[in-house]
Amino acid sequence: MSNRHTWTLSASLGAMLLAFPLLSHAEDITLLHGQIRADSQGFFEGLLASMEPVATHNATNRVDVALDGTFEFRHVQPGDYVLRIVDQSGQTVAQNYVSVQHSGELMIHLPDCGRRPSAPGTVSLTQLRHPPAKKAVQAFAAASKFAESGKYDQAVEQLQKAIQISPEFASAYANLAVQHMRMRRFEEAADESARAIQIAGPDPLNLCNLAFAQFQLGRFDESAANARASLRLDSSYLQAHLVLGAILANDPATRQEAIQHLELAAQKFQSARINLEKLRASR
Repeated sequence: MSNRHTWTLSASLGAMLLAFPLLSHAEDITLLHGQIRADSQGFFEGLLASMEPVATHNATNRVDVALDGTFEFRHVQPGDYVLRIVDQSGQTVAQNYVSVQHSGELMIHLPDCGRRPSAPGTVSLTQLRHPPAKKAVQAFAAASKFAESGKYDQAVEQLQKAIQISPEFASAYANLAVQHMRMRRFEEAADESARAIQIAGPDPLNLCNLAFAQFQLGRFDESAANARASLRLDSSYLQAHLVLGAILANDPATRQEAIQHLELAAQKFQSARINLEKLRASR
């Protein structure tokens, strides 16, 4: 591939995002109601909901979920967010991308809640044999608070503490990778994303984060392979479309496929729109 650095890909995260759409500067929304819907009832106890702005990655609100699955956010600025539901161990059990423009109700679906109340999707044998210790979970929670306030060095220290206590804590590795990406320490981030995958098994989020770190390191073939693997698990995962589109855009032979991926990613991400404009202008 040639001219690889012509195409832009903004840095991620929160264990997750790969672009920086602009947020509106309108007045705060006083109250947003939320509701979790699940395939079966009764597993909402101990869950937390957070709203993470796509532009800054810092969770501005973290609230308890009531036993009936309801939650409320106050004083939310209009813009694009990741709405995340987290369990007591720090695992993300569900997430949606939401665009908030006015007061209303946020809806999120918790799949297979009755069968797996504590984890999203398949839980690896390693995770079942080595659940995180209470002190590791406490360090994980402390790291989240530091990250929310932009204290990434201290978040890293707490996540490393969590891993020292519970070496098979996959979510701690995944979130440590996120903090290192925020600090542009992509080699460490790639290793930590790979370790999260090794412990918990492949999932779209960690495969995409690994692909993003590899992209930043110039390991484009590996990055493309992992972005494709992410999409095989979830063909609608827009971050993976963004990463793969940015890589394919560098080669004239794959630019048509790049456009297809970037058109999907452009539904959410400004950097995808920028790359699409460059591709169309270069024709």
